[in-house]
Amino acid sequence: MLKTKKTTTKKLKITKTQLSFFAEELQAAGSFDDLMIQKKAIEKDNHGKIYTFTYKDIEAYKKAHLCGVYEKLRPYFNTKVPYAFWSQLYIALRESQK
Repeated sequence: MLKTKKTTTKKLKITKTQLSFFAEELQAAGSFDDLMIQKKAIEKDNHGKIYTFTYKDIEAYKKAHLCGVYEKLRPYFNTKVPYAFWSQLYIALRESQK
């Protein structure tokens, strides 16, 4: 008999306050890519090519970038690639604006 390992993922619970704050940050940055550069999730080279960052020390990233209104989202940040996490917020924001 083949046993499969069950994996559990926590569904990201985003508040209206967090989405509103994210929308303000997005507007101030000018674009999602520019906000991701500020949040050290990506970088662009001189030719416009985008590179995503991978962090070994996720806890240090969380402490630096998931503070204030985002602090309660730390348990849901389960990736070494911050772009993946912030993309979820961006998608949630877009869905809330429909």
